[in-house]
Amino acid sequence: MWQSDEELSFGFLVLPAVLLLVGLRWRALVAAAGPGRNVALVAVVAGLLLLLGSARSGVNALGGLSVLPVTLGLVAYLYGPAAARLLALPAVLLTAGLSLYRGLLAPLGFALQQLTASCAAGAAQLAGVPVQRSGVDLFTGRVHLVVTEACSGMDSLLALLCLGLLFVGLVEAPAARRALLLALVLPIIVVANVVRVTLVLVLSQPFGLTAAQGAMHPALSALLFLSATILFVVAGLALRCTPPLPATRSSSA
Repeated sequence: MWQSDEELSFGFLVLPAVLLLVGLRWRALVAAAGPGRNVALVAVVAGLLLLLGSARSGVNALGGLSVLPVTLGLVAYLYGPAAARLLALPAVLLTAGLSLYRGLLAPLGFALQQLTASCAAGAAQLAGVPVQRSGVDLFTGRVHLVVTEACSGMDSLLALLCLGLLFVGLVEAPAARRALLLALVLPIIVVANVVRVTLVLVLSQPFGLTAAQGAMHPALSALLFLSATILFVVAGLALRCTPPLPATRSSSA
């Protein structure tokens, strides 16, 4: 799935990110281990039912969703709820990577296509480029551009969400601020993608379709993701979501 679908290619980063988060929490996990709770077996059973439903229905996403209750339920049963809470974020990240599929994302992708086309057309007109829009089709001069599914920004959105989950797992901040930072991923990607499509429209005046094809297109896509990542980090710093600083020994006078 990760190899065949470009939008889900970020999945190859999920397992290393999960292992990193678990490794960073290892000492805290050992310290938090305590008596298990039998009630946690309810979550394990629910997860196994999801896995059974996946096998019977052929819906692989259900199997991916089963990872969360089975993992956290087993940890809570064996080592207590405190240990399960420490593993919640890595488990959510792994579950997201295993349960997402194109059909689930299609409505959001189409909405992003429409939003990108509309905003980019308006921005290009403000920049002095006459643009006519019909749905996701943009016409400027003799150039006809289509904001396709690949241009919706969905792949960048999913990749930045993956990196965002890793980022909030590494920083120290209240849960509300970390949740707000993750919520900013969507508007950041939308703005960056609108800027990218607007640049294509503006550059299509002197360069024609070359602006949307060849080496320029992947270069603009890479610039989109880099810019969005920088904006996300800046937002994190503004929200005071910062990595923990190593303790330093105070020197005596």
